[in-house]
Amino acid sequence: MAPPTTDDLSTDELLAREYDRYTDRTPNSADVAETLREIVPAGVCSTFRAYDPHPVHAERAEGASMFDVDGNEYLDFALNNGTQLVGHAHPTLTDEVSDQLEDGTLYTRPSELIGYAAQPLVDRWDAIEQVRFTNSGTEAVMHATRLARAYTGREKLIRMEGAYHGAHDPALVSKMPPVEQAGPASDPRPVKESQGIPDAVPEDVLLAQYNDPNSVERLLRDHGSEVAAILVEPACLNLGLVEPEDGFLESVRSLADEYNVVLIFDEVKTGVKLAPGGGAEYYSVQPDLVALAKAIGGGYPVGAFGGRRDIMELVAADLQEGVATGAAHYGTYNGNPLALRAVGVTLREILTADAYDHVTGLAEMLADGYREIAADAGLDAQVKHVGSQGMVHFTDEPIRTFRDWEHIDEQFHEAYWISMLNRGVIPHPHDASQQWTVSVQHTAEDVEAHLEAFAAIADDLAAAQE
Repeated sequence: MAPPTTDDLSTDELLAREYDRYTDRTPNSADVAETLREIVPAGVCSTFRAYDPHPVHAERAEGASMFDVDGNEYLDFALNNGTQLVGHAHPTLTDEVSDQLEDGTLYTRPSELIGYAAQPLVDRWDAIEQVRFTNSGTEAVMHATRLARAYTGREKLIRMEGAYHGAHDPALVSKMPPVEQAGPASDPRPVKESQGIPDAVPEDVLLAQYNDPNSVERLLRDHGSEVAAILVEPACLNLGLVEPEDGFLESVRSLADEYNVVLIFDEVKTGVKLAPGGGAEYYSVQPDLVALAKAIGGGYPVGAFGGRRDIMELVAADLQEGVATGAAHYGTYNGNPLALRAVGVTLREILTADAYDHVTGLAEMLADGYREIAADAGLDAQVKHVGSQGMVHFTDEPIRTFRDWEHIDEQFHEAYWISMLNRGVIPHPHDASQQWTVSVQHTAEDVEAHLEAFAAIADDLAAAQE
């Protein structure tokens, strides 16, 4: 049977064709995947990294490129879930961290490196007067919410349906839940994503809708005396890229003040990537607490949470007559010297004003190119970008909140993503909910190559979309 022509290509046929090409290009990745699955569940160390027919298995990464175990080179716009705004193995960062290896990889004693890493965060965020370091975004959000509860003496948390805030129990409630289980948008039902989450956890999670300040106000009106914090990403980066509509963040800030609750910005993904001071700077709204990770460390495992002095000082409170008076924050690896050196170098020496001009210019070039190619091919596409971040969604419907996700054909997006891999480009982390990152080591030529790959598949995508 002859293969389908472009004119009569379906999504299923396009995806099957590209899966075949991918399998032919990555036999060593397939072998490694099979071996690893015997000793590691799903063969990966984060469930999100597993996908069909098998993941790309990395061998090394350098600059703007990732190299797999089959010898394929990919222009990398995923950059480890956007962690490496500095690109891979940035020479300045590599040299500095290599020097630190000789001075020791772990101190469970304070050192001057704490101030070296902390001061740039205090300088970049108006909201941050004090900061503590931890090891991941999950930990940063977890500790920020614990601190808000300690400060207010309340337990409930308002967060946005469909948002991602890490892997601790409350964060795995209604993160992209099946809509048929989630109830009406006006009164979402908390849905646990994982087995092992106690039934009591969803009781303290109150769900609002991103870009709907009225939904936040309704919850505060009904539960304000029980609410410790409002947790929100300045721009929602679990729906690709959804920016706040005019007045949304300002309204949330005002409501937090009115009801005396703590406003927490989860800037794990937006921090230093939208602007030097993250989404807080870009949208000119300051929270009470900020959770950070990913790009602040240039690819090294680190997290941080910081904010108003009167709230942060509760971390330092002691037991009084056996009664806890503050918010506990412990961890052997917190503030380890490798991570602190990486944060300080990244924020002081690499992510400079010139670096931001570079990445934002290239990100605009990439987004404009996507729009032009999609229009020429007659392909329905919503293309967004802000700072170093961007994303394409293949729909003519705008995505402004989680309930708009029904407009996304995830199988179609998978066909796009695998097709791009087959042409040597990782366009963004696997899944339509993600976004691309342009790093300081990308060049205009890299962006042009990304666009050439997209142009090569645009007609097939347009045919399959009809």
